[in-house]
Amino acid sequence: MKIALLGAAGFTGRAAAVLLARRDDVGELILVDYDIRDAKRLAKALSPKCRWAMADVGKPLELSRLLEGVDAVASTVGPSAEYEKSVLLSCAAGGVAAASIGDATTAAEDRRGIDGAFRGGGAPAVVGCGMMPGWTELLAAHFLRTGDRSPESPPPSPEGRYLFFSPARFGGYGFLRGVAKGITGAAPVPAGAPAGVYFALPDGSRIGVPDGKAGNRLRRIVGTVGKLGAVGKEFSAALLLWTRGGMPEPAGAPVAVAGVAAGGRFARVEDPRGNLGAALLAETAVRLAARTRKATGLLPLPDLFGREEAEELAARHDARIVRG
Repeated sequence: MKIALLGAAGFTGRAAAVLLARRDDVGELILVDYDIRDAKRLAKALSPKCRWAMADVGKPLELSRLLEGVDAVASTVGPSAEYEKSVLLSCAAGGVAAASIGDATTAAEDRRGIDGAFRGGGAPAVVGCGMMPGWTELLAAHFLRTGDRSPESPPPSPEGRYLFFSPARFGGYGFLRGVAKGITGAAPVPAGAPAGVYFALPDGSRIGVPDGKAGNRLRRIVGTVGKLGAVGKEFSAALLLWTRGGMPEPAGAPVAVAGVAAGGRFARVEDPRGNLGAALLAETAVRLAARTRKATGLLPLPDLFGREEAEELAARHDARIVRG
């Protein structure tokens, strides 16, 4: 199969590129990034099956030229509020299956429009294939709630979802930009979550970091510089990226943990390498490319991965799912 990976030079993109390049069922992998030099270096370092290309994903015509003959697109481009819809509609117009990492809950109106476009194009798509949303949806559907989840059920509520991460080891500029621009204030530690400092995001979900230097710096940078408006928030993201090396976490702190909590119950997945979101994206793109299901339109992620499949994917990357 032929897969195009958008944002290949970023933090998640690089991890997804490594995983996809190792697969025997991926015959050709196109690494697409606005920084063509990084994409070229990565392609040459990974495998002869890799090619590279430059594209501004905000320009549909430029992106559509790369989609000819592609079986599926895996997109790590963010923030999703700026680029995801445009990328997905370009894929739908070309009848190309698409999996997007996402970094927020897609609005209901946008979901309907994207679903209709992919149905019209005769292709499937999945949004939110990272840690949050992504693993949080799998945890909510298969490890937190009881009973079967019907295909008609809406996605789990973002309330009670969280992503805990170690800034020195997890996330790239796009992710930290989303954190800096999205934090609305302090939040309590969710049930079953690692101890640390947590902040609320606009959709009700939470982001957490280890207490100490990481927590203090996130409070100080976002809480002060971020008050200067849009420019201040952009500068906050840059400061977080530049100073992340000086944010050591307590011994034993995980790289990333995604979790959900509701009614005193919780489920979380502990990611020791920081590539579990990339693994979910890569696996989703391959499944969509293979067209193992005849369904078209926007598909719920938990319909592609059952409980045993989620457990197997986590175990393959030395991750651990905990319930309580």
